[in-house]
Amino acid sequence: MMEGQLSHLKRAIDKGSNVRYIAVASGKGGVGKTLISINLAIIIGNTGKKVLIIDGDFGLSNVHIMLGLTPDKNLSDFVSGKASIDEIVFKINENVSFISSGNGIQELVNLSSKDITDILDRIHEYAENNFDIIIFDTPPGIHNETLMITSSSDIPIVISTPEPTAVADAYALIKVLNNSMMLKDFYVLINKCSSKEEGLKIFNSINTVSQRFLDINLNYIGYITYNKNIIRKIVDQKPFDKTLTDELTQAIKKIPLNVSVQTKQSFWSKLVERLKSK
Repeated sequence: MMEGQLSHLKRAIDKGSNVRYIAVASGKGGVGKTLISINLAIIIGNTGKKVLIIDGDFGLSNVHIMLGLTPDKNLSDFVSGKASIDEIVFKINENVSFISSGNGIQELVNLSSKDITDILDRIHEYAENNFDIIIFDTPPGIHNETLMITSSSDIPIVISTPEPTAVADAYALIKVLNNSMMLKDFYVLINKCSSKEEGLKIFNSINTVSQRFLDINLNYIGYITYNKNIIRKIVDQKPFDKTLTDELTQAIKKIPLNVSVQTKQSFWSKLVERLKSK
């Protein structure tokens, strides 16, 4: 029964889309993933595109905290039928909106086939009709939700820092996504760098091992300089900085935001397949 309903949904939504789905992922916490997700959304929104951030890090959901927001309802409320899709979308500015996930993404796995079909169909329709870019701030590490969302996205961005543990965990995440989810194309951003040279050095260390042992394509999109002033701004719930904006703007130029995906399998279709396999 579930197989048939999910297959029907897959056919209905696998028609291609001009909406781009970005997953921001990391092998470990503390590398600046949420900070980068927020600034990525604001920068893209400033170009006139409509952007939706979905906070998929339900264990340590902190997009709203970093922005000083208090959303009344989240994706869990929508999944459980306690709120409509419009009620869980919090508008940050004219072009950027936000959804807190709660446990919503995790709860999808445990739903009946009819509920999964209904919920994904409504989320899909709402996203496609209202936004140009969807950004998922995923849980750090190798969680099922991280693997499903990241492998389904058009633009999987992996964040690392120069710390050896962060580099090792970034490679581990890439390896699992490649081996278990057959994901081959990644975009890598190195945060908290002392210099441009350090960013490139760290990327090359990840890429060298990846090219040796995996069948993948790593795209280096750039680096973010370590800036102690951003810590104070995060504490003040104003996580924006000119240097960060300038460097992230350059990185955005290296990701395919405007590529039509009419001939590709859609994000929602791929997510259905991941849910079917659980």
